[in-house]
Amino acid sequence: MAKIVVIGAGMAGLAVALFCARRGHMVTVVERDDQPKPEASAEEDFTEWERDGVPHARQGHNFLGLSSRIMREEAPDVLDAVAARGAPRVPIAGGDGDENVLSRRLVYEGALRRVVEAQPGVEVLSGTSVKGLLTRGELAGVPRVVGVRLPSGEVAADVVVDASGRRTRSVRWLAEAGCRPPRETAQPCGFHYLTQHFRLRPGQSFPALTVPIYVKLDYTKLVLFAGDNGCFQVSMTVAADDPLRHRLREPGVYHRFLESVPLTAPWLDRSEPIDEPHPMGNLEDRWRRLVIGGRPVVAGLVLLGDSALQTNPAFGRGVPLAFLQARHFADTVETAGDAAGFVARFDEWAERNLGFWFRAQVASSREQREHIEAGVRGRPIAPPADPMGRFIAALAIVSEDEPEVNAVQLRFFNMLMTPEALVDDPVAAPRIRDYLETHADPVVPAQGPDRTEFERLVAR
Repeated sequence: MAKIVVIGAGMAGLAVALFCARRGHMVTVVERDDQPKPEASAEEDFTEWERDGVPHARQGHNFLGLSSRIMREEAPDVLDAVAARGAPRVPIAGGDGDENVLSRRLVYEGALRRVVEAQPGVEVLSGTSVKGLLTRGELAGVPRVVGVRLPSGEVAADVVVDASGRRTRSVRWLAEAGCRPPRETAQPCGFHYLTQHFRLRPGQSFPALTVPIYVKLDYTKLVLFAGDNGCFQVSMTVAADDPLRHRLREPGVYHRFLESVPLTAPWLDRSEPIDEPHPMGNLEDRWRRLVIGGRPVVAGLVLLGDSALQTNPAFGRGVPLAFLQARHFADTVETAGDAAGFVARFDEWAERNLGFWFRAQVASSREQREHIEAGVRGRPIAPPADPMGRFIAALAIVSEDEPEVNAVQLRFFNMLMTPEALVDDPVAAPRIRDYLETHADPVVPAQGPDRTEFERLVAR
């Protein structure tokens, strides 16, 4: 049995705590924000729970098929608890029991948090921050982490998990402990998001339940997130230097634009806005790793979730990637007695099982940035330059008319098949290659106002 300290009670931290505790380990979770009220409703979790440590807590979220599969295998009672708070569970075409959970982030997180707090073997310390890592001596030539320092004292551990998110202080903590800095790969996305929430009027229903629901225009990408209790969110990708980005936050302007888009107009016809648009900026794809040249920089510490691997949130891959890491950690933490070797092996596993998702996201974010920047400046929209980008663009086009190909696209989007499996799929791959032979430059057709009309709608 291992004694584990988890820094952060977001989706990643809660998942790793739950998965480990159900394998018989003892877990202490340290969270800087307060817990949700024990008897709060789903709506109260969303509107009243202060989650300053999670800047994207009230942005749109897709809970993809892979995250639901992992949670169904590890803790099906969590999915039941989320559903009991009003979140539909929607089967995925072609998925063997796989499903999307349609929920706002804080509603899902609140349900998960309550399950974790009731789990034997887990202690959650809310409203307190980690001040630094507790180290003792060296192992394999690097400092060994044996716990964390809190304002109230120290908490010892066999292994510490930093799941504190994209704002992690791990780089500073490692420097204070005398460690080399971690290895980082980072790419600014060059855009930010604008999200507004809506609620269906009484007697109305969602026009569609399939995930994803999105449209790509020359100067933006819109993603619609159906959620719990008749709520949904519409998020817009805006170039960081788009001169009209601030106008969209003025009352009624964003709504006026959404009414002009064929995808979103039917949703707005059935609903009322419940807030004003709010942005999220400083987006980047970043992979922070604790192994350099085959050698760990520290022993006894693992980065997990956005602390390790953060990606452009448009695809909703953050939670599935976090759950994958959480399950692998729980499956292997028995070997953490070899504290330096454990860090190295965890990094090797991440390279094999997460690396292709990160690199695919970096390429996709770069293509998305170039696409919307070209649209803002009135330049021709170039097709994706890399082969995988061309393949996925063609997949989106072909799937419009071929249900069997669309089922494959849904499985890929939901991370139920890898990019390698996609290009070898016996159903979709031949049809996509046939399409590319006659359409060398696949560009998904825009379905909405062009840039000139957008400027007229927003600037008036």
